[in-house]
Order: sequence, then C-alpha cells, then structure tokens
Amino acid sequence: MGYNSYTPIEMMIIAAAREIRNGETVFMGTYWPIPSVVLAKKTHAPDITIVVEGGLITDTTPSRIPLVASDATLSVDAILCGDSLDTLGMILHGGHVDVTLLSAAIVDKYGNINTTCIGDYRRPRVRMAGSGGAADLAALSKRFVIILEHDVHRFAERLDYITTPGYLKGYNSREEAGLPPGTGPSAVVTTMGVFRFEEDSREMILKEHHPGTDIETIKRNTGWELKVAKDVRETPPPSEEELRVLRSEVDPLGMYLKGQRTR
Repeated sequence: MGYNSYTPIEMMIIAAAREIRNGETVFMGTYWPIPSVVLAKKTHAPDITIVVEGGLITDTTPSRIPLVASDATLSVDAILCGDSLDTLGMILHGGHVDVTLLSAAIVDKYGNINTTCIGDYRRPRVRMAGSGGAADLAALSKRFVIILEHDVHRFAERLDYITTPGYLKGYNSREEAGLPPGTGPSAVVTTMGVFRFEEDSREMILKEHHPGTDIETIKRNTGWELKVAKDVRETPPPSEEELRVLRSEVDPLGMYLKGQRTR
C-alpha cells in the first residue's frame, strides 16, 4: 500500500492522534485509542505520559503495540506498576489527566456514550461490555476524545443507556449534574470526519470531513439532523511520515490495521 492511499481506519487513527498535545498526561482507553496514542508518542508528542486503567504509567514508547490497555509491554521501564486505585484514584481523581481517548459502541449528539446495552436494560437485544473506568474518565478528565467507526446505527439521537457522560442533555446539564466545569468531550473522531461541540448548546457539530467523504454522506450516516460548522473544512490527509510510522513502527504486524480497505 503506497503512501498516497490509506484506509478510513488509518485516517481515523491519525486524526485522533493529532488531538494529543505534547507534554500531556494521556489516559489511554482500549482498542482504537491504543494505536492513536502510540502514534502520537512516536511522532509529534514524544513527551506525553501514558496512563492505563490497570495501573501502569509510562513515559517511554512501548516496544510493541499493546493489544489491550493493560498489556504487560507497558510495564517495561514504566514509572509505576500499580493497580486501578493508583491510576483511576491517584491520577484521575487527583485531577492530573489532561486528555482521555475512549472507544465507543454508540454515541449521541451530546457526546454521551453507550457501551452497556441496546434495548431495554432488563431485556436488552444486545448486552455489551459496560463501562469499566470510562464513566470516571469522562467525568473527571480535563477533556476526552471519542473514537469510533462511522455508521448511522452508531450515531443515535438518543441512547438506550448512557454508560459514559458527555454533555448529558446539552447546555449546562453536565455542570448541573455535579461534574467539574470545563470538562467534557472535546472531539469525536470517526472514519468520516472530526466533530466538535457548540459552546452554548453543547451539541455535536461537523468541523472536518475526511478526504474522499462529502458532507451529505456524513449526514446520511448520522441519526439526527447534523449541524455543520460554517468553517467546515477537509481534514488534512495523512502525511507520508504519519503513515510510515503507523504502518512500520506502531502496527507492523497489522494487529489493528490488517484487512482494512484503502480509499
């Protein structure tokens, strides 16, 4: 695969990695956050500190891509090999997490996440994995980024169950629920675009559409009448260096990238 071609998944991973700023303390969720965080560490953000729920904290680049958020490879040269009380308690509840990256099964227009069930909670059509630490992370991180594949069934106007709080019902409802002011989702990154949130309503708004994906296609694949920013733009495509590092250094065995189609 040449550097002029790339998959929607690669674009999503790269766009999510760009949300991380150098020097930040980054809480790394499971699945798509893993290649995004490792890519950021290997490119524009070498000085980030990586924290995972299972108790590991590291400021070094893992020797291979973790398969789960608490992969033992993160323990090599780690700052701390502890437990969830250390990371969710001391680091997160202590107010030290700058940004968290989270995967999602379903998200709504206010950035709330459902990873619990589809249908009635007592008799669901589908039972999912649940929260883990995601509810705490979304509640107490200074900001968080949601990463998921874009599909109309995964972008619902209303969730059957809120596992992880975004801006709840919009406007000031997050603060009224007692969550720290100034926190909440800062971006939703998908295989089609990058979404942010209006300052007043806190409703999701399209800010970037990925190359090869038009706005109308994104609207058709969103379960509500999606708002589009006046200054909406095309996402800068992956650079050759971003793709090279992602493919040859972050995931050379294709643990996350294998089987993906190019654009």
